[in-house]
Amino acid sequence: MRFLTLTLFLLVGAAAPSSAQTNPPQPVAFRIGPVRFDRPEGWMYSRPADGVRAAQLEKKSAGTPLRITFTRFPAGSGGTVPANVERWRGQFLSLDHPAEVETPSGTALPLTLVKLGGTMKGGVPGGPAQDTPGSLLLGAILESPEGLVVVKLAGPEQEIRREKPAFLNLVKNAAGRSP
Repeated sequence: MRFLTLTLFLLVGAAAPSSAQTNPPQPVAFRIGPVRFDRPEGWMYSRPADGVRAAQLEKKSAGTPLRITFTRFPAGSGGTVPANVERWRGQFLSLDHPAEVETPSGTALPLTLVKLGGTMKGGVPGGPAQDTPGSLLLGAILESPEGLVVVKLAGPEQEIRREKPAFLNLVKNAAGRSP
């Protein structure tokens, strides 16, 4: 009897999927404060790695996984838009070209888009472990009545260029909606 019970336990346990094997439900859309984002095709919603980020999306790539991170700063915290652009610029040892900063018009929420390319500093929180030439950072800062929502995608230049249309669609659609 003991052998039969053990055998049944092992068979049932082996057939039941573990929580580690099943993917969590993937939201089609999610909110960061009052701002709604639609998850791009091919990107997976995942729990942020730290307490600073409000959300993150991941996508497998040839190298390390790509991450779009979302950080929320309530009104009066997190600094100004120019201060956040400078913070991103400070994550680079050198730039291959001047920073591109654009503020598109016709959006419900003020939006600032940033593009930086060059050698990213190693050891910066949320950045690469070591200095990484050939890096590209795409950033977006959305200004809502409740504060800033900061969105960032950084990594190898070729991979980030390939994901640029999805990133721009993500942030422009979010900025186009009234909160």
